Amino acid sequence: MPLLTIDDVEVNASEGMTILEAATQAGIWIPTLCYYPKITPSDSCRMCVVEIEGVPRPMTSCNTFVRDGMRVRTDAPQVRNIRDEVMKLVLMDHPLECPICPAAGECEIQALTYRLGIGGGGTDYLMERRSGPVVKNWPLIQYNPNLCITCLRCVKVCHEVIGAGALALLELGYNARIGTRDGGVLNCDFCGECVEACPTGAMSYKESKSWARSWELRKTATICPLCSAGCRMEMNVKDNRIFHITADPATHNNGTLCVGGRFGYDLIHNKDRLVSPLLRKDGDLRPVFWEEALSYVSEKLQKIITESGPDSVAGLASPRLTNEDCYAFQKLFRSVIGTNNIDSEARFSFLRVQRALELTSGVKGTTNTLEELLLTEAVLVIGIDPVEETPALGWKIKIASRKYDSNVIVANSRQTSLDPFARVRLRIRPYSESELALGMMKMILDLDLWDRKFVRDRTTNFLPMKNLLDKIPLKGILKRTGLSVEELEEAARIFAEASTASIIFGGDVILQENGLQCVMNLVNLALLTGNMGQANAGVYPIFEKGNMVGLCDMGVMPEYMPGYQDMASVRVLFEKTWKAKLPYAKGKTATEIARGVESGEVRAIYIAGADPLTDYPNAGRWASALKKAELIVVQDMFLSPTAELAHCIFPVAAFAEKEGTMTNIEHRVQRLNQVIPPLGPTMPDWSILEEVAKTMGHSMGFFRAADVFREIAQTIPLYKGLSFQDLEGDGKILHPFAGGQGRGSLEKPYSFAPVRTWESPDRDAATYPFEMMVGRSMYHFGSTSTRSENLLSLCPGGYVEINPDDASELDLKKGDLVEVASPQSAFVAPVKLSAEMNRGLVFVPVNFPGLGVYRLFDENTNVCRVRLTASGKTSLT
Repeated sequence: MPLLTIDDVEVNASEGMTILEAATQAGIWIPTLCYYPKITPSDSCRMCVVEIEGVPRPMTSCNTFVRDGMRVRTDAPQVRNIRDEVMKLVLMDHPLECPICPAAGECEIQALTYRLGIGGGGTDYLMERRSGPVVKNWPLIQYNPNLCITCLRCVKVCHEVIGAGALALLELGYNARIGTRDGGVLNCDFCGECVEACPTGAMSYKESKSWARSWELRKTATICPLCSAGCRMEMNVKDNRIFHITADPATHNNGTLCVGGRFGYDLIHNKDRLVSPLLRKDGDLRPVFWEEALSYVSEKLQKIITESGPDSVAGLASPRLTNEDCYAFQKLFRSVIGTNNIDSEARFSFLRVQRALELTSGVKGTTNTLEELLLTEAVLVIGIDPVEETPALGWKIKIASRKYDSNVIVANSRQTSLDPFARVRLRIRPYSESELALGMMKMILDLDLWDRKFVRDRTTNFLPMKNLLDKIPLKGILKRTGLSVEELEEAARIFAEASTASIIFGGDVILQENGLQCVMNLVNLALLTGNMGQANAGVYPIFEKGNMVGLCDMGVMPEYMPGYQDMASVRVLFEKTWKAKLPYAKGKTATEIARGVESGEVRAIYIAGADPLTDYPNAGRWASALKKAELIVVQDMFLSPTAELAHCIFPVAAFAEKEGTMTNIEHRVQRLNQVIPPLGPTMPDWSILEEVAKTMGHSMGFFRAADVFREIAQTIPLYKGLSFQDLEGDGKILHPFAGGQGRGSLEKPYSFAPVRTWESPDRDAATYPFEMMVGRSMYHFGSTSTRSENLLSLCPGGYVEINPDDASELDLKKGDLVEVASPQSAFVAPVKLSAEMNRGLVFVPVNFPGLGVYRLFDENTNVCRVRLTASGKTSLT
């Protein structure tokens, strides 16, 4: 380690550190202006110059590396003079309108001017103040060129951290300014990183920042619940209103947030929030007091249980809930109502993955941390656009490709945001992900690139897998995937020859009819190449909503108790802890609950945060079934399509209005902190469930969120011994592979799972010639985010994305309304043209409840055949 002296202080630095980094580590201040820790040094402002003994001229400390024995002065007279001159040059035409500047109190120029002692006249250089027009036609962000010092921090953070490359330096010299790369309106990820990087306020938020000054705002650290990455963020509050979001760079997400984390907070203040319980009276939902609503639900539930038994009641919960909410939900059903009839939308996603991983690798969820993606040598991204689904993960892949030379293989039916960063792009046919995995394995075996030692020493069931592959003709795989043998071989070689490789997959894999088999084949591919149980290699299943992992950890499923524990083995523990007898009858899954409601076997259904009419496959069946229920109770923030059918609605506190914990995709458990008081009489979900239990005469003993978590830590082995205090900051990763210890020491060896290829039948192909794929909009997360005015300004509604040639044949133009129909149902939406779409395919985001996209689907699939018909040719453009 180099030992240097900075201002007579000995500093131990790490190899490869710059002088600025070493000084900062030692607590020695060196002024900076163009420097920004997230990006490579620009070396343009000269503010950070220092004197180095033996070097004839001052050097910039931001890009001069330390060496052993170096002696540095940061405050020599010549250095101070240079900094003063730099600051005077910056100020010579900079508007001195600090009282009305959006960056007042946070402006680095303001702070440097004061600290360097440049007062009075401010500068010896006079120049006419700039008065260019402020760019206000961009969504969410505005740019004031008069405040800009062209430090390029915004341009570089956009390119180097986010990989969007949306901004560029236009012109040079005095007329230099920042603009969009294509010269049009800003069209990017809208992560807000350019605003956070700006030292002067030239880049600023258009929304609410101008309504409050930085010194008026109270910052509270919490987590973003919108997607499964669980990024840390800070909510800036004044008078119990959230004004904007910032982030601490010293977090696991490096202070970087996506559009949802940065701008989605305003849904909390949406005027349509439910603020009082609602009861259906004379056919209408009417506001009532809590006591009346709780009594109504309690009496109805007890009557139904008395008449038909506890199994006539069922419940659905949501991955939007906290761990405490989910735990209280399943406890209410098992210890108070007396049934295992509980499930969630995880039935169609996470539980498929969990079952496949359990059969093959013995783990549940991702096998490695997100940070390890930076150092993986090859990444297969299949059936997902991570930048849209989980931006924090997508950005890591971009950085891995650009900065660490990771070989990215993108396999998708449509173009993705990662295509420009991919070494190999495989445009495969829908539903062919499993065949691609089989084809890569077959090619790897033929080329003798498989990891013989790993397979021999740490796996079982290899020969049945190999025998299956030998029987599958390569020609059939190529036909099914639509790939050439050269494309398949290139992808197989890159993946197999890498020292470490990871596989990332999402909804297109998980939600299809053969999702379980497809996940198994992807794990088989990882096992064949030895990419399991080691650092920087493994599998990453990605789920859209924030607490999908925690939801299942808490036992919101009929087949397992909390912690995936078999009821027979833990019955004594839970009956002793809960002081209640547990049900013996097997519970119903979500699909079985729908059938039960249809048949009358299930008379009451309690729904916490879920919206099966929007989020569940075959939503049309759910809509029909729920109309037959005698009692529907819904807990939610808004009047969702499902809530509109309810007999009673309980209003819940938003994520910023309650405490709790959430578990992200890498099994990182983190604190969700209360930022503002609950709106009106709303309550956290767990608290409402406790009130229902008490009204039914059986309190669960929960008075604070900490009480619930304490019980979680007592009953779930993976969470054992944890407390709220342990989860401050970045929380704790609960994972058998975390920290690099014991990565291969599972109780039993990994197992190959031989799975045959499967092909989706072309049902009704003549009548319904298009294949419709669904996913999420880049700017929305589930349906809750469609209550954010900020996010709606970027994507105001659903659309049908179609290839321009297909649109031309149908005589459709951008913005025309088109009817999308399947044998089950239909909806109407505007057309969006995209050359990224293959012919014969259409894409529709499922975030917008008004479309009812899932009504068009059969059960257990994410692709269906549809017919497109012009609907009145009404243009929305």
